[in-house]
Amino acid sequence: MKCLVTGASGFLGTNLVHELVKEGWNVRIIVRKSANIKYIKSLPIEIIYGDITNKNDVDKAVKDCDIVFNVAGDTSFWKKKFEIQRIVNVETPSIIAEACLKHNVKRLIHTSTVDIFGYNPNGIADENWSNYNFGNFGYNYSDTKREGEKRVLEFNKRGLEVVVIYPGSMMGPYDFTLQYGRLFFELRDGKVPGSPAGGASFCHVTEVAKAHITAVTKGIPGEGYICAGINISYKELFDLICEKFNRKAPALSMKRWMLVTYGYILQTISAFTGKAPEIDPGNARYMSINAWYDSSKAIKVLNYKLFPVAKLIDDAYDWYKENDFF
Repeated sequence: MKCLVTGASGFLGTNLVHELVKEGWNVRIIVRKSANIKYIKSLPIEIIYGDITNKNDVDKAVKDCDIVFNVAGDTSFWKKKFEIQRIVNVETPSIIAEACLKHNVKRLIHTSTVDIFGYNPNGIADENWSNYNFGNFGYNYSDTKREGEKRVLEFNKRGLEVVVIYPGSMMGPYDFTLQYGRLFFELRDGKVPGSPAGGASFCHVTEVAKAHITAVTKGIPGEGYICAGINISYKELFDLICEKFNRKAPALSMKRWMLVTYGYILQTISAFTGKAPEIDPGNARYMSINAWYDSSKAIKVLNYKLFPVAKLIDDAYDWYKENDFF
């Protein structure tokens, strides 16, 4: 079948394109001319240059496709970029869905995030968790992704089959944007003063990409699937990464108030430097809780696989090394 992939120049999108090509799909991507497609441009894919916030560009990209994978998303923590983030995460999914209806696309696989559920303060959340408790965090990424997903799911009532994938914290190959690579290098160089007090659900990016493809045939329209992973603390994660470099992880556990204060400081500095902060107060609050999730539904329906965090780190480390990032 012929498919369109948005967000193909990102971490997950690049992995998805590779997996689709391996499985023999006819792949089209839409990217801006400034996008870094170094790791997919040599593949047998069709490249359309355009802007996914532009209805005409999206319309041309969606035409003649059977399936659309909307992997695009703005993960910025920079307050200056929040308006753009809202357009990409809230408005764009509906633009894509409208084009899918117009061109009789069979199914839209929409990439969301586990963050749209909030978190279970007493344990682990699944797809049935309904207490969205990030609303007062100032966590704009989660707020916008949640609203965008609600809107796009409404298209099921209009005849478009929409299936949602909720990735956790991904690691693995093709992390050329250094989503976790930056942390690897800063821990190696002793530049991280301490670990956040919370934890997250860590998963292999390749398995998340495969789950997107399986959702084309096995996903139930109107439903979503958490593709998260092993639930561990950031302290445990830092220890595992430091082992790769024969380093000791920072002993300090940063209390919530410490990390949030640090987020405010970086946010203030960014206003003068014009450079995005590493974290903002909303992200600091998020990293101070245990955002842990259950992937059982995806394991059962999409044949989704979990791997030990050590393997995720090994695969990411090997890719950084093979591609001269260190």
